[in-house]
Amino acid sequence: MTLSEILKGVTVTKMFQTMYGKMVTTHDVKISGIQYDSRKVLRENLFVALKGSGADGHKFLSSAIANGAKVIVIEDDQAIPDSMCMHTGTVKVVVGNTRKALSRIAANYYGTPAASMTMIGVTGTNGKTTTTYLVKQMLEAESKNKVGMIGTVENAIGDEKFPATHTTPESLELHQLFAQMVKNGCTHCVMEVSSHALHQYRTDGIPFAAAVFTNLTQDHLDYHGTMDEYCRTKKVLFDGLLDQSIAVINVDSEYAAAMVKDCKARKISYSILSAADLQAKDLSVTVNGFTATIDGPAISTKLVGRFNVYNFLGAYGVLKGLGMSLSPERCAELNPAPGRFEQIQSPAGWTAIVDYAHTPDALENCLQTIHDVLPKKRTTSIITVFGAGGDRDITKRSKMGAIAERLSDVVIVTSDNPRTEDPMTIINQIVDGILDKMKTIVEADRAKAIARGLSLAKAGDVILIAGKGHEDYQVIGKEKSHFSDKEEILKYIG
Repeated sequence: MTLSEILKGVTVTKMFQTMYGKMVTTHDVKISGIQYDSRKVLRENLFVALKGSGADGHKFLSSAIANGAKVIVIEDDQAIPDSMCMHTGTVKVVVGNTRKALSRIAANYYGTPAASMTMIGVTGTNGKTTTTYLVKQMLEAESKNKVGMIGTVENAIGDEKFPATHTTPESLELHQLFAQMVKNGCTHCVMEVSSHALHQYRTDGIPFAAAVFTNLTQDHLDYHGTMDEYCRTKKVLFDGLLDQSIAVINVDSEYAAAMVKDCKARKISYSILSAADLQAKDLSVTVNGFTATIDGPAISTKLVGRFNVYNFLGAYGVLKGLGMSLSPERCAELNPAPGRFEQIQSPAGWTAIVDYAHTPDALENCLQTIHDVLPKKRTTSIITVFGAGGDRDITKRSKMGAIAERLSDVVIVTSDNPRTEDPMTIINQIVDGILDKMKTIVEADRAKAIARGLSLAKAGDVILIAGKGHEDYQVIGKEKSHFSDKEEILKYIG
């Protein structure tokens, strides 16, 4: 592909393309690949220098050129002199924002594959993963279409599944995935859209036909600073929708109105608490799922908890907005995402629940769901094992401690992914929010903490192990090692 084809739609502020006194026209420059990691650059590649919180690609321009980069795309013109580009025969392209440029460049390089599918984005603090799983299942059940999926747990092309490294990959990997989906016959793609991805322009230019807003509660304030800024970042997804698109909105969230202010798309509201386009009426939540009347017929699902009612409504809103419907029989077949309120029954009569809950709101939703499905006059205990991730928002830690204390009989505070923080510092910040220290156990070793919680359980008790859900690893320091909450439970059971 030529450079002129790759730069279509990219606003270029300067292009230096002189090699020993000879002009190099963009039509003559052939590009063999795109990279933003200088270590991966090969001959005739185009290298895009991204500015990140951890590293600045502009510092690796010499390395990229030495590895064979034919073109460098930068936003800091002073990062490399024109003379060096002239002597190495490298085309220097200066743009206002390299992250925005990479999104367009990647789309062009892979043939704008997103335009060939019905694109659906799901954003919010909690519920993104389950909602995307439900949208995929609903589309496949009723339309017989092949559906691609991108998210926290895994990426999928129809029935093929691949490990996920980010909730929303970098734009280059995104468009590569889209191209694979189109090649394999996908007509739809549903994806989680994280606030980081929106802030870093990873989804810039993707023609979303539908977008879902699940909720907004405290998370990622280490990155965004304030809830208002967090909200503004999420709103970018809806600001970019065209009038022929649909915006599916949880109006029970206090941020719903702000999220779709000035949004051009057709809006579909959903709610449990108030009148909406889609409202769950006559709702009953049990340990086996929920039943409700939604949009006419009564339905029953295997999805447990009020939070999953919201996830169902958001997914169903997409289906309705796209002109489809879902039969009660299909509703009964829907499955939750892995590691989301996943129940494991013990021969001893207790139940362990593994969930990804790692925010105050998600932890409260999980524990409240356990209360909802247990008898009102219970004699059994709720034991909660959880921690908080390191190098992340510290203000939520004490809040999670207070929630766990209020809704649990026993609280075991342990490590999650401490990363480069001292695990005991994180644990102490969680414990600061707990008033009754007598009901609290501290065990930094997560495997030992899980075993301790299970050892305390008796028949009828529920042990919630929160924070990691589907994850099969733990990050301590900068080392990533295998660890699975579910495996620890099964190991204990024997």
